Amino acid sequence: MLLSRHSEKLNIFKAISDLLCISLSWIFAFIIRFNTDLLKVIEDKESLINYLRLWPLLIFSYLFIFISTHVYSRNIEKKKIWDENFEIIKKHTIAFFIFVTLSYFLYQHRFSRLTLLIFFIILPFVFPIGRSFVRKFNRIYLKYNKRKKQAIIIGNGPQVLKIKEAISFRSDWNLELISCHSFTEVDVVSKILKRNDISIVFVIPSAEETAHVNEIYEHLDKNLSEILLIPYLGERIFFEPKSIKIEGILTIALNSSSLHNTGRFAKRFFDIIFSLAFLLFFSPIYLMCIFLVKISSAGPVFFKQERMGLDGKMFYCYKFRGMYVDAEEKSGPVWAKENDNRTTPIGKWLRKTSLDEIPQFINVLMGDMSVVGPRPERPVFVENFKTQIPGYMLRHKVKAGITGWAQINGWRGNTSLEKRIECDLWYIQNWSMWLDLKIVFLTPFKGLIHPNAY
Repeated sequence: MLLSRHSEKLNIFKAISDLLCISLSWIFAFIIRFNTDLLKVIEDKESLINYLRLWPLLIFSYLFIFISTHVYSRNIEKKKIWDENFEIIKKHTIAFFIFVTLSYFLYQHRFSRLTLLIFFIILPFVFPIGRSFVRKFNRIYLKYNKRKKQAIIIGNGPQVLKIKEAISFRSDWNLELISCHSFTEVDVVSKILKRNDISIVFVIPSAEETAHVNEIYEHLDKNLSEILLIPYLGERIFFEPKSIKIEGILTIALNSSSLHNTGRFAKRFFDIIFSLAFLLFFSPIYLMCIFLVKISSAGPVFFKQERMGLDGKMFYCYKFRGMYVDAEEKSGPVWAKENDNRTTPIGKWLRKTSLDEIPQFINVLMGDMSVVGPRPERPVFVENFKTQIPGYMLRHKVKAGITGWAQINGWRGNTSLEKRIECDLWYIQNWSMWLDLKIVFLTPFKGLIHPNAY
């Protein structure tokens, strides 16, 4: 694929850079340990030659992990520098422990554990430096490289503007957009292909043009230009489409979340540990809330209400009771509002400080909820919202949460539902363990107390 050829060349330089970083860090770790007074715990005399004997095994361990985990695979998707560095650090950790294990069994000489530790710590700081030099070299090369490949766009699909912007912005594609045409301009396209050395043709049909894609392909297959089809998937796509193969058949998933098996396990593990720690650490506040609710009004301490969770399944969500018993007997199921006379004095304070949500950590331990996720809603409201707000039901692709991306961005209580759903869908699409940790960290500062929490 033409778009990925430059990436393939760039990966060679990345691999060379990584090998240099590993080698230099190994030597540097030896120097810090034995040739400086910084970490001389005891007077050790060690030869660098002994440590250089480990170099082939060191390089093998890292190359094996980096290649087998597709660090250098061809990929035209542009990664953020932080994400790239984080991926490298994860692979570095695995490769390091493989290297240490193999060296223990293959070499009789016992190497300094402090040297190994120094190497393990400094390499994650050296990797980004090497990668930055590669990026700098790439920018200089593309700046002075005048031989751009030519491309044209055929079609009036909704993604045309994005492709135009991508060609202009992505200098690493090394593309120049010659012209854009509709499906009715087939003859014009044929002439352009004959006169010019067109490397790539983007076919981006609209809804009306989709039925004529095969006709366009019949005209294009007489040329050597690479054809990239961006199919029409509708005007309103909430999640980024993902291509998968089912029995060799190319399939496009339109509403698949980024949370899969490994992620689910990591998220569940975090939920259990965090919930147990929270309930244990804040048990005095938990007991205080029980006491305050009990003396504030007659009725049970806990209040349970049916909510909709993962995959539309119902569960009972627990809270400290903040309203009088049978509060909805006259009003029916309605949202709480400011100065709501159904709320007890203690209940108003609990809701304002979000302390009424503490029992939901029990829901987390039971597996009905997660610490982070879209807030669960009552089925009666879901029935209304799913017809009013496009994409509303997609928020049930993950477990409901105690806190979430919408909450730390100020969309909680009596605020815009559309903005809240927008945040929920963004969270589902962009989920990562780091995002969960970020949300948990920011919740005490941005999501705990809110003027619209009634």
